[in-house]
Amino acid sequence: MRPEQIIAQHLETHQIPALTWVYGHLEQIVFGCTGRHWHTPDAPVTTLETIFDLASLTKVLVTVPLLLKLIDAGKLDPNAPLLEVLPEIKNFPLETASVFQLVSHSAGLEAMSKLRTWNLPREAALRHALEMSRPQSGIVYSDQGFLVLTYLLEKLYGSRLDLVAAKELFEPVGAGLTYQPVSSLCAATELDAAGNLILGRVHDENTVALNGISGHAGLFGSVLEVHQYMTALMTGKILSNAMLELMQRPLARGESDARAFGWLIPHNNWLGGQNCPPDTLGHTGFTGTGIWFSLSTGQCNVLLSNRVCPSRDIPNDIAGLRRNFNTSAWDF
Repeated sequence: MRPEQIIAQHLETHQIPALTWVYGHLEQIVFGCTGRHWHTPDAPVTTLETIFDLASLTKVLVTVPLLLKLIDAGKLDPNAPLLEVLPEIKNFPLETASVFQLVSHSAGLEAMSKLRTWNLPREAALRHALEMSRPQSGIVYSDQGFLVLTYLLEKLYGSRLDLVAAKELFEPVGAGLTYQPVSSLCAATELDAAGNLILGRVHDENTVALNGISGHAGLFGSVLEVHQYMTALMTGKILSNAMLELMQRPLARGESDARAFGWLIPHNNWLGGQNCPPDTLGHTGFTGTGIWFSLSTGQCNVLLSNRVCPSRDIPNDIAGLRRNFNTSAWDF
C-alpha cells in the first residue's frame, strides 16, 4: 500500500484529528493532508499550511544544528567536559559530562524533568538545570540534557534561543519555522485543565515554564516548512559537509535504542520502517510528529499529527502508524 492508503486505513480504527505528510526524494516528492484541526466537526479543515506543535523535533531542528555550527567554528569541543565552557557548573555532577553525551541521551540523567514544578523565572530555571544528578547508565531518553544544552547555546550565542534559531537557521534559508505561531493556523493539541484546547501554545509543560522557548520543545511549523528546512539541511545550505558527517556518527547504542548526534539511527523495533537506507536518521515528537531521512539517497519522510487531541490517553497506535508509513514510503 502507498503511504496515503496506510494513513487512511489507520484512521478507520484510530482517532487522530489532523495529519499532514510528505515523502519521496529531493527531485520527486508527494505531499498530503487529511482531517480537521481538532476533534469536533466544526474545526477548520487541515491543509498543507496547517501548523503543528513539533514537540521534540525541536531537539534536532534547532539544538542539534546550532551545536554543530559552534563545533564547526571551533567554539565548542563536543568531547570535552562541560566545565571547560561553563565554569558555573563546577562541583555539580554534570561538570564532567560532554555535549556528545547530552545529545545522545547517555549522560546519566533521569528521564523526567520536574522543571515545571520549580516555579522559577526562565533564566533561573535553566541555571538550576545545571545542578541535576546523574543516577542512570546507558541511554535514557530525557529532556533534561537538552535543558542544559539550551543554557549552553544561549550563553555561547549571547541571545535567547528563539532569536538565535531565527537568525542562524531559519531566516538564511527562508524557512517559516517559529516559536511564535499564528494560532488560527494551528492544529490543537490537548484540552487543558480548564477544558480549553491548547491552540498555538506549546503543549510540553516544562517548555511552558520556560515561556515557550526551549531546546527540547517549543518549535512550530507546517509540513511544507519542515520539508523546506530539511531540504536545505540535506543539501548543505545549513551545515557544512563535515558537520553533516558528524551529525550521522553513532554515539550510543543500547538494547532498544541507538543514537547519533541527537538523531536516532536504525535499531531493533525502531519507527523508521523496514528497508530504510543504512544511514537513515529519524526523530519523533510527543504530540505526534516525526522526521526520517537519508543523506545518501536524498529521501525525506515527514509525518505531522496532533495525536494528543483531545487527550494523550486515547489509544491511537502512533508507533504503528509511523512504522507502517515509513515502510511504505521507502519503497516510493
